[in-house]
Amino acid sequence: MIDQESIKTAAKTLQSQGWRTSLTVLAIVLGITAIITLVSLGEGLNASVTKQFQSMGTDTLVVLPGKGFVESAFAQLRDDDDETIETVRGVSFAAEIYIASQQMEYKGERKTRLVIGIDPAQMSQMNIIGLVSLESGRVLSPRDQTAVMVGPRLAEKTFEKIVYVNNEIKMNDAHYRVVARLSKATNSFYGNFMDNAVILNSDQLTKIQPGIKPNRIFVKLDEGVKPDDVKERIENELELRHNQTDFQVMTPSQVGETAGSVIGLIQTILVGIAAISLVVGGVGVMNTMYMSVTERTSEVGVMKAIGAGNEQIRDIFLTEAALIGIIGGIIGTILGVGLATIITIAAQYGGFDLEAVITWPTIAGAVLFSMGLCLVFGYLPAKQAADLDPVEAIRRKG
Repeated sequence: MIDQESIKTAAKTLQSQGWRTSLTVLAIVLGITAIITLVSLGEGLNASVTKQFQSMGTDTLVVLPGKGFVESAFAQLRDDDDETIETVRGVSFAAEIYIASQQMEYKGERKTRLVIGIDPAQMSQMNIIGLVSLESGRVLSPRDQTAVMVGPRLAEKTFEKIVYVNNEIKMNDAHYRVVARLSKATNSFYGNFMDNAVILNSDQLTKIQPGIKPNRIFVKLDEGVKPDDVKERIENELELRHNQTDFQVMTPSQVGETAGSVIGLIQTILVGIAAISLVVGGVGVMNTMYMSVTERTSEVGVMKAIGAGNEQIRDIFLTEAALIGIIGGIIGTILGVGLATIITIAAQYGGFDLEAVITWPTIAGAVLFSMGLCLVFGYLPAKQAADLDPVEAIRRKG
């Protein structure tokens, strides 16, 4: 049983070993730092997704090209899909958007950013679902072929100089006048990409980039209908028109589940990698303990000769391993919290809604895991020390 005397003896031994102890603790610190950082950021990302998911409500569907996440990057919807969807029972309206990437120039500075095409006739619908809300200026009209609206992040953070209404942005060798600055999208789940983009008439975007098709269609449902029922009707209608299933209709719950699953998978993989580095640190603890047993063989023999039992000897070495784990766990936790906080600040400065979630159970679990791991890897060296024959141990000088 580990007692106060074992703790004092173990602490003095670790202190006397200096650099060796520091390097052993460092390996544990790095592993715990990585785990705390990844877990807290992963939980924060999940919380952010949940918050954004709640902001989209339960009465909005989204239609994407392709049958899966990978295919959506290469497949296309059709120009009249929104009209087809609006004929479906339970649909209030369907609003499509076009998404492209263009190099733009503002006051001599060039950047490549998203350009989003929206039919001016659907602008009010975009406002209803929380994607387009004016901060200043006016919405686009069908006659606006050289006018654009800009998202708040693009206006404030993309260029060195702030973009104001009536300023000009150059794209594709043409000048476009800014007629509006948008407020941050209230539907943050779908609207984050709008905040850092230039919005223009979809007709004009198809001229800039011929052959472009709608990237997604937002579907607002009638009050009181069941999203899953409307989804099934939309799928049946689009499949009939397309003669194939080259699209996907996502309900709010599906979007949330998909995002949560992807985040969870990534978090598990990263934490697993960090845990491997911690196991490597545990092997380092074992090697250090074996060296300590070898160097202190005579000392162990003397302790046994004056009455120390096998369990007492074992407990002294196990206490050393536990202290390494506790110290490494505490320092690693502090560094992990600090690193997660720095990443959070950097993400928020870049406009990404992320806040690290750090809980006491996570902190306690990390420290206990670190201590337990070191005890596991320290057990065999401790047992070796406890099993030493006192006479033979005294004869050896280590």
